[in-house]
Amino acid sequence: MCARGIALFALVLIAAAGAATAVFAAPVRSAARTLYVDGDSLSVGTGWYLPSFLHGWTMKGTTAVSRHASEGVAAVEERAREGLLERVVVVDLGTNDDPSAVSTFRGYVLGVLRAAGPSRCVIWSTINRPPYGGVSYDGYNSVLRTLDARYRNLHVFDWAARAKTHPEWFGSDGVHPSSAGYRARASGLAWLVKHC
Repeated sequence: MCARGIALFALVLIAAAGAATAVFAAPVRSAARTLYVDGDSLSVGTGWYLPSFLHGWTMKGTTAVSRHASEGVAAVEERAREGLLERVVVVDLGTNDDPSAVSTFRGYVLGVLRAAGPSRCVIWSTINRPPYGGVSYDGYNSVLRTLDARYRNLHVFDWAARAKTHPEWFGSDGVHPSSAGYRARASGLAWLVKHC
């Protein structure tokens, strides 16, 4: 083979290697922008707006009205066991649970963190709702804030604090916001997602 042929062959090999690198690099970039949402009716409402703030993200999830934390944790754990859990996990659970069962709720949060592992980002919203049976949700929110300070991969979205400063977002139930509230909620969550 002449010198020109060798040079041409080398260029073909370099180009092929570059193409192979591009092919294998693409899934890494797309995997970095994967999101799993698990939540209750607040997630359902937020889900109407969240995609508009997360262009280019692949989103999956399990959301349902009146969903309990135990259901969400089981779903996250199963997805992790199957090797399908996305890089960012957003959790909106606890609003439909007994606020006096603080240690049980703590166990649920730790269960999600274990399932996610240290390489994934977990975002969990604080709970904004009136007391249930005379018991406030301050205990649940305290658990989230305490664990947020302890675990680097847990990021708390302080929905309770935002809601307190915007009472105009809420109707008589004090739980479900207006479309403006859901949009603001989606925007705040999306900011955290992008910074995970």
